[in-house]
Amino acid sequence: MTYTVRRLSEKEFFGLQESWDHLLEQSNADPLFMSWAWQASWWETWGDRLNLDLLLLGVYAPGDTLVGLAPLYLSAVSTPLGWKVRRLHVVGNAWKLGPTVRTEYVGVIVDRREQQAILQALGSYLAEVRWDEMIIADASARSMSMIESGLSQTLALSRVVRSESEGVVIPTQGQFTDWLSRLGKNTRLKAYNRRELFEGTLNGSFEEWQTPETFLALLNRFHCERWGKPCFDDNAVRFHEALLNRLSGSQSARMSVLRADNQIVSVLYDVRAGNRVYNLQAGFMQDFHNKLSLGTLHLGYAIERSFQDSSIVSYDLLAGSGKNTFYKQHFRGEQVLFTTVEYVRSPILKMAYGARGCMPPRLVSSINRFFRL
Repeated sequence: MTYTVRRLSEKEFFGLQESWDHLLEQSNADPLFMSWAWQASWWETWGDRLNLDLLLLGVYAPGDTLVGLAPLYLSAVSTPLGWKVRRLHVVGNAWKLGPTVRTEYVGVIVDRREQQAILQALGSYLAEVRWDEMIIADASARSMSMIESGLSQTLALSRVVRSESEGVVIPTQGQFTDWLSRLGKNTRLKAYNRRELFEGTLNGSFEEWQTPETFLALLNRFHCERWGKPCFDDNAVRFHEALLNRLSGSQSARMSVLRADNQIVSVLYDVRAGNRVYNLQAGFMQDFHNKLSLGTLHLGYAIERSFQDSSIVSYDLLAGSGKNTFYKQHFRGEQVLFTTVEYVRSPILKMAYGARGCMPPRLVSSINRFFRL
């Protein structure tokens, strides 16, 4: 089958929801982070602010059927000598460009029935585009291998791993009680057994929340009290408000609070997409009670809720650690490795990266600053 790759405009991007989400259902791409709602909201928020050049590629089968999407953009940075390094990024992350929300499981969206041929068509198109390196940030092993299989046959690239981080996914198709029994004694106490104290002595309850604006304000307030700064700046608030307004179909917000004696003491920001629930953020009153770990207790309620819904297969804690420890490992889930990789195409940059391995750290830092690496 012959595929046609077209560069789509921003106007086409914002009008693509129906066909984008239909393709997403036919693909192995992540149902939240690679959804039209997330990607369009991200681009709407940061595309112009960061002066990015959209390179949204659509792959079409005969009959004008959309079978592949590569939501990319180009950015350029200048070296001190005036040479511009052109970088290709996936929409959703702005590596070394500016603060945005974190987009995980990044990749391309292709119909799984013709995956390899569609990836090759995308790779052939990208071989004709002028760029020096591609940044793939926070990709899982599966999405990384898909991207590499499409690029490797048409481009000679060097692969440089820039960072790695771990996440945890909790399978929820079994029994909640079985999951609890696998937890360590201390984690089980914090996540479940302390409910007796919370619900009884403290008159506590787990409640759903419906109003995004007030919820995001609560989340920021708790973060300011605990971390000294909000978790979402003004742009991130605008992004999440846009995202929550765009969720549709199998996507839905799952905002919840813990309330004790009519006082909100914890908030949890989850989103369901497809058959998975994603834990995006949490905030709580740090010194509420010396026998309660409100964050862990709140997660226990949310995880139980996912176990009770037979259509949900997992609760995803995503990447990142807590304030003091990598607390997510105590939830007895499956570990996911997220990798940020540079695929270097420019011969000059390849030499610069190769030379760094033989140089002292101070000189390496100078090369990094020169090439904006």
